[in-house]
Amino acid sequence: MTLRRAAYCLCAPAVCLALFWRVLFTWFRTDDFGLLNLAARAHDFSSLMFSLFHPIAQGTVRVLSDRMFYLVLYSMFGVRAGPFHIVALLTWFLTLALGAEMGTRITKSRAGGLLAALLWTTSPVMVTPLAWAAVYEVVLCAFFGLAALYARARWLETNASGWRTAEWILFLLGFGAQESMVMYPAVAVLYTWAVARRNPLSKQERGVFALFAPSAAFAAIHLFLIPKAPSQTYRIAVDMRLPHTLSMYLRMSLGPEQFAARKILGPALAAFLAWRLWRRDWAALFCAGWYLFWLAPMLPLPNHISDYYLAGPQAGVAWLGAGALLAAWRSGTIARAAAAALAALYLVNAAPEITRGTSWYQDRTSRMRFVFRAMEELAWQKPDTVVIFSGVDNALFQTGFQDNPFALAGVAQAFLAPGSEKGIVAREDLGGIQGLTISTADALKLIESGKARVLEIRDGPPQEITKRYGRVLRAEFLATHRHFVDAGEPLYAPRLGGTWYEIENGTRWMPKHATVQLGGPSSPDQRLYVAGYAPASALASGPVTLRVSAGRAKLGSCAVRQPDDRFQCDFPLPGNLVGEYAVEIIVDADKSFRAPGDGRELGMVFGTFAIR
Repeated sequence: MTLRRAAYCLCAPAVCLALFWRVLFTWFRTDDFGLLNLAARAHDFSSLMFSLFHPIAQGTVRVLSDRMFYLVLYSMFGVRAGPFHIVALLTWFLTLALGAEMGTRITKSRAGGLLAALLWTTSPVMVTPLAWAAVYEVVLCAFFGLAALYARARWLETNASGWRTAEWILFLLGFGAQESMVMYPAVAVLYTWAVARRNPLSKQERGVFALFAPSAAFAAIHLFLIPKAPSQTYRIAVDMRLPHTLSMYLRMSLGPEQFAARKILGPALAAFLAWRLWRRDWAALFCAGWYLFWLAPMLPLPNHISDYYLAGPQAGVAWLGAGALLAAWRSGTIARAAAAALAALYLVNAAPEITRGTSWYQDRTSRMRFVFRAMEELAWQKPDTVVIFSGVDNALFQTGFQDNPFALAGVAQAFLAPGSEKGIVAREDLGGIQGLTISTADALKLIESGKARVLEIRDGPPQEITKRYGRVLRAEFLATHRHFVDAGEPLYAPRLGGTWYEIENGTRWMPKHATVQLGGPSSPDQRLYVAGYAPASALASGPVTLRVSAGRAKLGSCAVRQPDDRFQCDFPLPGNLVGEYAVEIIVDADKSFRAPGDGRELGMVFGTFAIR
């Protein structure tokens, strides 16, 4: 390979790396965890078949781009994002080379092919496909589409049957990448006529129409046999919104809303396309056709307009742009200056946008990586631990909390800290937020039983704050449950006096005398309700009378007569206790007993105390 040829091949990848280097340090997010979980569950033939062919998300079965991509790399490298991005970049470099080769044929200039590859890889629409492993599908589909088209071009040029076989193989493999591959036959027909200048209806060329059969079969299977998730996001709608959806994609192809060059580049490209069509240059028509055909399967999804769907179609814009630059360069000094100014304006807008986009992905996913590694460490210290997250904001939650990264880290279950879910917006098609919420009482039980650890999310690695958070949570819990005590729950132990015995089967024995602290009533009509259980042994010598006081005020008494049954008593409360922060409830039993082999003085079993 000559130095010139090497420079030609490496120029576009080098520019891509200069702009997109941050993607190599970007971690996983959202859908990545769902696909990694599928890969992690492939332990035998049955689970492997499930991981490869079970429909997910909007009913897709992308065997190569979603399944094999994750299965192979996960089995080799585990939950490490670097290899995924390296494979995506290498695929993209091969795609750029194919784009340059096809651009050479379309523009009839090797410089035009290189310009097309450069314009393609400097487009901001490539940020998401290169930064997010889960949309590798669009890169791989573009590769298969261009590879198949290159094989067709070589067959048309050489008439060597091997190239025709290669086209079929690459075309069929493309169905394992993305659904847009169903449009390849239309692209092949248009290329044969518009660029290769051969009649597709001739005896030698009409075999191209056989490509439509696999596309029709694949489309029918995908539409009618594969079940779809009931999600409005991926709901197919062929209606009056199609032109609006197309116009949005056209605008995105020229850059984001703040892209100043968009207002000039759009009209300039449209004028060039019209001029070339007027001159009967049907290669320009092929550029537009490639864009429309490749994008067509995404147009009926008005609720899921995403810039990464433009990764493949953008080649058409790049070929057209390269043709326009070449034409201007050949038209004299003024046209050259205008072309150079437009190219510079495009790059001045595109480069900062790519930097912003890749930085956004790197920053967001770095936070998720810190969280995941902290979970892994906790799970290693104590397998099957439950993790409670404090400080999760909506941005971090959207980075992957609904796609179960917890199982991958070895965590049995994960929850958001009680109350923190109020600022979170969750996707209902992924189960909403219900599975990640927990009550204060349940969180305290898990923490105090040693089954849960608490991670505080902050800038940098999360910190474990289980003990400190448990104290704060207990204080908050007791502050919001001032009018109720369950003597059989450890959470309420700080409200019980020192004479109570340990919990037994969700209840507690008291001796002859015990105290409970409650918040005072909020209105004069509220009463004190006391409930418990009367074992037969406690009533063996007759009924037990319980005398109840609130501080110095005697509230009354209650006779417990029914053995082996629950009892409940209620008492009026004096008005001077209204609004008191803390009231000591005193319970005295008129007698007690000692069970054989038990040296404790036993009075009665409780139960709950409530003011309502």
